[in-house]
Amino acid sequence: MADDIASRICLTPMTPGRDEEFSQMLDEFQTAGEMDVYSGNFAIAWDGYAGFYALLSRMKAGGFPRPDIVPMDSYFIEADERMLGEIYVRHRLSPQLKKMGGHVGYKVRPSCRQRGVATAALRIALKKLGGLSVESALVTCNTTNAASARVIEKCGGVRTEDALLGDRVERRYWVPTQTA
Repeated sequence: MADDIASRICLTPMTPGRDEEFSQMLDEFQTAGEMDVYSGNFAIAWDGYAGFYALLSRMKAGGFPRPDIVPMDSYFIEADERMLGEIYVRHRLSPQLKKMGGHVGYKVRPSCRQRGVATAALRIALKKLGGLSVESALVTCNTTNAASARVIEKCGGVRTEDALLGDRVERRYWVPTQTA
C-alpha cells in the first residue's frame, strides 16, 4: 500500500509549548549530521524551542533582528498531528531574499523525505502567498540540492538566472501562486 502522507499535510502556525516535539525533530536532524539546517540567527533553535519561538515571534512583523528582515509567517509542516518540518512564508522580497531564500523557505526532517511532504507543503504555502496578492513567488535552493529543485519544479517553478553567493550557487525559480 502506498504511503499517502502528502494528502494529509497541513501547515500549523507555530505556537508556544511544542518543545518536546521540536526537540525530537532537532535530534533527527542532528543524527543525520544536518547541523546547518539552523544557522545564523536561527542557530538559537539548538538551545531549545522557547528561544527559537521567541525569535520567530519577533521576526513575524519584519525589521528584527535587522531592518531588512521582511514580514513572514512561520508554520510547522504536519500530518496526523506529527511535526514533519517547518516552512516560512515571506510576504515580500528584500534584496538579499531576491538572491537566496525567496518567498518560501522549508525543511523536512530526514525520516519524512521522498514522500511528497515538501511538495504538498510548498503548494499550500504558495496558496497562502496568492492570498497575500503575490502572483509569482521566488523559491530558491542550492544547486547541490536536487531534491528541493524537483519539489520546486513539481510546483510549477520556472528556473531563472542563478545567483552566485561567494562559493555557493543558488538556483532561483519563479512559481505561480494561483495554480498551486
